[in-house]
Amino acid sequence: MLLDKNEQSEDVAFSIKQQVLDRLMATDWNRYPSADCSDIEANVADYCGLNPEHIVLSPGSANIITTLLNYFALNKKHIVIAQPTYTLFDYHCKTYNIAYTPWLLTPELEYDYDNMPILNPGSVLIVTTPNNPVGNSMKRERLEQILASNPDSFVLVDAVYAEFADEDFAPLVRKYDNLMVLRSFSKAFPIAGLRFGYLCAAPKTAAIVRKLMLQFSINHLTQVFAREVLFTPAFIQSSQDRVKTIIHEREMMYRLLNHRFDGAAFKVFKSSGNFLLIRIYDDADFKKVLADLESKGIKVLNTSPFPLLQNTFRVSIGTAHENDSFIRCLTDSLKEKCIHRHPQIKQIGGYYQLEKVRQFAMVANH
Repeated sequence: MLLDKNEQSEDVAFSIKQQVLDRLMATDWNRYPSADCSDIEANVADYCGLNPEHIVLSPGSANIITTLLNYFALNKKHIVIAQPTYTLFDYHCKTYNIAYTPWLLTPELEYDYDNMPILNPGSVLIVTTPNNPVGNSMKRERLEQILASNPDSFVLVDAVYAEFADEDFAPLVRKYDNLMVLRSFSKAFPIAGLRFGYLCAAPKTAAIVRKLMLQFSINHLTQVFAREVLFTPAFIQSSQDRVKTIIHEREMMYRLLNHRFDGAAFKVFKSSGNFLLIRIYDDADFKKVLADLESKGIKVLNTSPFPLLQNTFRVSIGTAHENDSFIRCLTDSLKEKCIHRHPQIKQIGGYYQLEKVRQFAMVANH
């Protein structure tokens, strides 16, 4: 089970794949894909509640990240990056020797607004909200306060998990010329393999970023899918239904894990993404849990190398079956520290009646 990359577990329907493949066969593979994606930009803008001039398309949000980091470095911007965050920011900066100032979260892994580094004119602040891998979100009023107080500095918000959260910051680009919001179709839609992301920004900023992007970078397959399927009412509705299911499973897992353990063994962090961050307090327990998960073929992301995240791992929210398998493995691995609040829930073959436990957890912690 692949629960380490925050992809959706369920694939696009075969009939949709066949529809796209039929259309793809009609394209000229010997020719570069069209550089004119204005129709797709219009659909993306409509999805975000913006105008086409606010949108910059990209083959994956990671492409925009690396392009902007290089641009900021070449223009000698003072870069501030909230930490911990998506690993690509730190990895790319270290690989290309790009200096940045870290803005560490609090020990409780919340944004430390009182200790944010000073943003001199020409600075760039980069935050991920919902934060990956922590799951917390920046408060809207705090973001607006930062934007209003630093009009000569840019704020880049990596918001690729926005569909799983309560806040959507993309519309704020109408109000703040110094805001850029990074989005993706890889998380809330089951199309991570198509590599399709975009940036929302004020028209003047979007025009500059658009010049930085390579032409012909949106390939034939992605363009065909975007034109034939992505923005159809049926596919949008299906994807929104999936997001609701993932959020339901995320909340169930959060409550269930807190319900099964007394807090002495580990902590589950509240999340606004399609994942949960878990900290195992005991070193030996942490190693055992990771080893047991691996032996069961359950892949999770070991986030221990991240700042402030010793003995932590991130688990993606999968299907109900995948989530139950994860919980069973974690319970078996830490069974000596598991508490049973309801004696009527009995073990069957070493496992628990998770459907009943789900019901108790949802009621007890509602």
